[in-house]
Amino acid sequence: MAFPGRGAAIVGVYLTEQAKKIEGRTSTELQIEAVKGALADAGLSVKDVDGIATMDKASPVSGSYHPHHYWAEQLGQLPMSLIETGQGAGAMAKMAAAVSAGLADTVVYVSGKAGEGINPARKAVPKKAPRVGEWQYSITGGTHPAWYAAWARRYMHDFGVTSAQLAEVAVAARHHATLNPESLMGSKGELTIDDVLNSRMIADPLHLLDCCLDNDGGYALVITSLDRARDLKQKPVQILGGAEWYGMDYYLNIPHPWINPEGSAVSKAADRAFGIAGVSRDDIDVAGLYDCFTITTIRDIEELGFCKVGEGADFAQDGNIRLGGRLPVNTHGGLLSCSHNGMGGPAGLHTIEVVRQLRGGNVEPERQVDGARLGVTLSQGMSVHGGGGVLVLGVD
Repeated sequence: MAFPGRGAAIVGVYLTEQAKKIEGRTSTELQIEAVKGALADAGLSVKDVDGIATMDKASPVSGSYHPHHYWAEQLGQLPMSLIETGQGAGAMAKMAAAVSAGLADTVVYVSGKAGEGINPARKAVPKKAPRVGEWQYSITGGTHPAWYAAWARRYMHDFGVTSAQLAEVAVAARHHATLNPESLMGSKGELTIDDVLNSRMIADPLHLLDCCLDNDGGYALVITSLDRARDLKQKPVQILGGAEWYGMDYYLNIPHPWINPEGSAVSKAADRAFGIAGVSRDDIDVAGLYDCFTITTIRDIEELGFCKVGEGADFAQDGNIRLGGRLPVNTHGGLLSCSHNGMGGPAGLHTIEVVRQLRGGNVEPERQVDGARLGVTLSQGMSVHGGGGVLVLGVD
């Protein structure tokens, strides 16, 4: 089973340079490079595009947040039939549904940023009040590490999980990064549990190496109808199912219970995506899971249904998330050790890696998942798993 109608597939992917800081490039330049690169990978041109999706600010023009005219202009004044704003897998699911329904023919998901960090230390401080909006969580001093640290502490308390078990996620991600020459951290070598635990504390219990990177870069993916995809340059990776779900405000509320044994928005999106795809969790060969912190990967595994709530740390510690394990996760190194080029934008980096794995021969032999036919990718966030998007991908 798949999306109704014409079906949809990812036919092109592209990464720009990924670096701590990319000098002399703007975010827009990286985005345009990524779009053109992904289209070239597919064997298509800009003239084929009639839809764009992005989570990045729609327009760099001061005061303008309308992506429709901006992207039509950037792509040569093309008429656009679909403009979507959203995070990673959830936005791609809606793009696939639109293509399957005939609302668009060829759409591109693009993200890219240069010179703007997510770390507060990299942001300019406003010179006068109000320095943050009234609905911005930082008004009370909150940061992403603080939110995820509180979430991690709650999880550790409820299930008897240790910092060493969280660290296993970082160790596995770094191992995968050492096999990926495009990763930012692979050249620095393997990590040990002690390396993670001895790195400086950022927000207790999260150490520096429990936290994702913050760097510049861009990427894009091209989605078109399955019928058209079969005549293009690359092996099509079909979008078999997808869904998104939102249940909480943007880092303003804590649900009760915070770690719900009945699941969160992510679990609801996963149930719907797997239902549309008509495959089970046991069928999945490779996963790309949003890993802004080590605790996130553990909770992702649980909420996606690969184990029960409270069992994710043991699942990772037993080697299941490594290459050769039951569910290889983030075989490129993830946000922890490969690249994290923005806020919600980098969620699509996981999809690119899963696409490359399913194509076969698109990654280094030592990190290729043997016989990979089905994969899943996850974007999440919003009050810590208060929102999420899931894609189920497959090849013939």
